[in-house]
Amino acid sequence: MAPTAAISHESAALEHGLWLPRTPGPLHHVTVRGAADRVEHGVRVHGSRLPESFVEDRGGARITTIARTAMDCARGRSLPDTLIVLDSAARLLAQRTLDVDASALRAPEVREAGREPVVAELWQAFESVRAWPGSIVVRTAIPLVDLASESPMESRSRGWFLEASLPAPLTGYSVTGASGAAYWADFAWPDRRVLGEVDGTGKYGSDESTVRSRLRQERRRQRDLEDAGWRVVRWESVERRRTVVARVGRALL
Repeated sequence: MAPTAAISHESAALEHGLWLPRTPGPLHHVTVRGAADRVEHGVRVHGSRLPESFVEDRGGARITTIARTAMDCARGRSLPDTLIVLDSAARLLAQRTLDVDASALRAPEVREAGREPVVAELWQAFESVRAWPGSIVVRTAIPLVDLASESPMESRSRGWFLEASLPAPLTGYSVTGASGAAYWADFAWPDRRVLGEVDGTGKYGSDESTVRSRLRQERRRQRDLEDAGWRVVRWESVERRRTVVARVGRALL
């Protein structure tokens, strides 16, 4: 492989820990400036322009940066799927910029401090691909990135709501139950007294005992929030877009 080759696209996303809308295929992706696009020996070669400012070293291997990788993986997708990639990139960049772990991003002041430099870095990477096919959706999505999104399904759901012209929710919302206990909600529409919760695979654990215990805790939590005047709307990661949007829309009426 050429010395200018860099791990890129879905292969780089997996190395960085970026969320992807779908499980990547078996091909290994590399970008080689000036090369012909091709697939050989299980490697997908991209002959894209790649400034050195968007390449970094990882364990002696050249790899596209988080921001450039996000551009390569987000182009040409739907808005909800693009937000999955960009939200995860924004979170990783914020952790690196602020030198914090993911849990720190729950604090609104931390997210506020991290958002401006992260968005600027994403825009800088976008400039390197702005004329390429599929880049329009990325330009639309960058201003919408949310450091509070903690899962791919949260990002996808937010994209569904935006496309359906539902009222924009607050994300990563701190809410208090009737007991005075503080909770964390995935989404909130405070003016409608509605909370939204995504029940993803594995949210309640993997073994039967843990699942039962956490489900009991979740039922108590929901009762406490409902006693405080909130309506809690839930959906699972396997549910269809139309079903989720309709359910949330009815709750917001």
